[in-house]
Amino acid sequence: MTATAVRLHYLDRVRVLLTVLVVLHHVALTYGSFALWYFHEPSMGTPSPPGEWDRLLDLFLLLNQTYFMGLFFLISAYLVPGSYDRKGGRRFLADRMIRLGIPLILVVFAVVPLAKLPLYRMENARAPAPYLDFYLRELEQGPGWFLVTLLAFVAAYTAIRALGPAPRQRSATALRARTIIGFAVLLAVLGIAWRVLLPGVRIPVLQLPVPEYLPQYVCMFTAGLIAYRRGWLATIPAHATGWGFAVAALAVVTLLPLALGGADASGDRLLLARVAHGLFDGVYCVGMSLGILGLFSRRFAGAPTPVGRFMSANAYAVYVLHAGVLVVVSVAISGLPAGALTKFVLATALSLPLCWVVAAIVRTAPVGRLVL
Repeated sequence: MTATAVRLHYLDRVRVLLTVLVVLHHVALTYGSFALWYFHEPSMGTPSPPGEWDRLLDLFLLLNQTYFMGLFFLISAYLVPGSYDRKGGRRFLADRMIRLGIPLILVVFAVVPLAKLPLYRMENARAPAPYLDFYLRELEQGPGWFLVTLLAFVAAYTAIRALGPAPRQRSATALRARTIIGFAVLLAVLGIAWRVLLPGVRIPVLQLPVPEYLPQYVCMFTAGLIAYRRGWLATIPAHATGWGFAVAALAVVTLLPLALGGADASGDRLLLARVAHGLFDGVYCVGMSLGILGLFSRRFAGAPTPVGRFMSANAYAVYVLHAGVLVVVSVAISGLPAGALTKFVLATALSLPLCWVVAAIVRTAPVGRLVL
């Protein structure tokens, strides 16, 4: 049966949720143990008093990293075939180059340098140096890695469509349990293979924060393409939410402790940890993605409200601009005598609405609305 193209409003809401999780992820990096963000308060600001709940931030980072960007790739891919079908290959690729390339330039040359100003001030206080030298040395993709990777995937899809046979007609088919299980097994096998055979390998051009998730991103993007042709995201089973979240919770209890046991391990223990980590990544990613998609497709599938339209329309701009906003907020509250968890909550409460306001203001400009 041929499926008509019907907009799935719930996917817009999932996209907003994932954008919020991106901001929360970077707020957690600001106050957690991992010095992987532009302003890391424990090492660059006024250290917060230690608290027994602060490790929750690190746990949130680990669990969030395992699925949220993969789900982002799946949703992004779901929108690709229909756009290609409407525009044709050349126009589609040119449009993607504009929509991904110009924001990437903005991130690399403006947003990331703004976010790195606290680092420059700290380095300049120790050893004065011209800002231009620092600026040129510190240029990087930052959060723009997602745009680069998505552009690479889209270019590959365009090439395959141009050289390969015509795709199948879109149809409405049920998403079956065996398909979900098979996909989880595929993710697990590829994740294990990468962690065992290619641990720590960096990918040229693609500045992925955690390269071990590249197989997941490729698979999730491919799954999004297939899901569009087969109408899977419109036929998610009613019981998917409960099963998805239950499987994810079971993976946390059973596999995560084994995966984390390899920090100082070697030999067989290290191998076991890497296998467990790859298995955990696949199972948890599929469980959380299925749970979220099932929940939103059942509970949040109606037409958007004015607030919902505002959130959805500006979500992409929030992703592009949030790093600068977040660092400004984090530096502003760095002197407060509060624990890391408290500052995480405060920075989140301030940053999220401010990100959407800044995004909406930027999009009032014609160029901003065109590319963001």
